[in-house]
Amino acid sequence: MSAGTDNALNQTLPEKIAEMLAERIVDGRYPPGSRLVEAVLSEEFGSSHGPVRDALRLLQSAGLVTILPYRGAVVSDISVREVRELYQVRAALVGLRARWIAEDPQRDDLVGKVAAPIAQLRKLAGRDTGGYTRTALLVNRSFTESLTNRWLRTTLSALMLQTSRYTRLALASPAHQRYSAKQWQALLDAIRAGDGDRAEHIAAALSQATRDQAIKFLEQESGTAGTARGRKKTVRA
Repeated sequence: MSAGTDNALNQTLPEKIAEMLAERIVDGRYPPGSRLVEAVLSEEFGSSHGPVRDALRLLQSAGLVTILPYRGAVVSDISVREVRELYQVRAALVGLRARWIAEDPQRDDLVGKVAAPIAQLRKLAGRDTGGYTRTALLVNRSFTESLTNRWLRTTLSALMLQTSRYTRLALASPAHQRYSAKQWQALLDAIRAGDGDRAEHIAAALSQATRDQAIKFLEQESGTAGTARGRKKTVRA
């Protein structure tokens, strides 16, 4: 049984609800600022308010939700500062993850699992943004779930909820998709060869490039919004 399947079987109801809500936040169905109304969610999931309330607290701990007095749970904003802080930590951890896997005598198990999806990334790059993003996130999850170091696995799993939002922003760029596909293949080759140094370097570089692309996207969006507000002011004047 895979680690992912085992985790799913052992999840509590609040954890299951939190995972479903997190997926909606990450893929943009619940954009920043959206209210998550406890009563509505309780009805949707067929549960009492307690598990939903606990799920929202889990999402707050993961940084995806902010619980405000008198307003309840609101999807957290995304920001350049948060990208920098998150990816400063993430780059170091995914580098360590890559080294750990490359130096693991059982690494062929993971190589066999992710070889086909990584090859698929090269075909999807620049052609299917949605398909590319889903596959890249699946590969990333597979790397984390393969870890035998439970502390590193747990920390990266927690980070993945928040960083996935920024990964989707970065992968909106076809150029970054193509770069990412090449880096994933290079990382797989380094792991297959058992080269921990190279695997760590490639994984950290890919994480940093994703950070930079996400920041570029957010800064462009901010500039566009500012221009639009400026136009409105001019019209009113």
